[in-house]
Amino acid sequence: MLNRLRARLRRNGRHTPQVEPWEYKVVQMVSQPAADPSDASRRLGGALSPEALRNQFPEHYGGVNGRQQISDFLNRLGEDHWELVQTQEIGGLPLMIFKRPKQLPSAAELAMERSEPQLNHAKQSN
Repeated sequence: MLNRLRARLRRNGRHTPQVEPWEYKVVQMVSQPAADPSDASRRLGGALSPEALRNQFPEHYGGVNGRQQISDFLNRLGEDHWELVQTQEIGGLPLMIFKRPKQLPSAAELAMERSEPQLNHAKQSN
């Protein structure tokens, strides 16, 4: 029946729409406790105070809001055209699944590929 429908659409001048290829990215979400500058100061033998560590390394010891980190991460992926399509837990691992339209090579890139010499992988006989 599907073949008859396709044939009928072709006769009517309509074509089946071409499906756009996708590429996918899977990211594992990892939850870590915030870095403790007091603990780091103790491990350094007090060479740097907790306050100095917070001031010198704010991205690590600044107590950044976890939600803000996730938002920033998602926005960076969005700038590269990745769309979050699903969150899923598989084997106890929380995963985020993203997709975006696959980047097809341009006509110039295809022409360059055709003009490059092909490697000959013929077997040599002794």
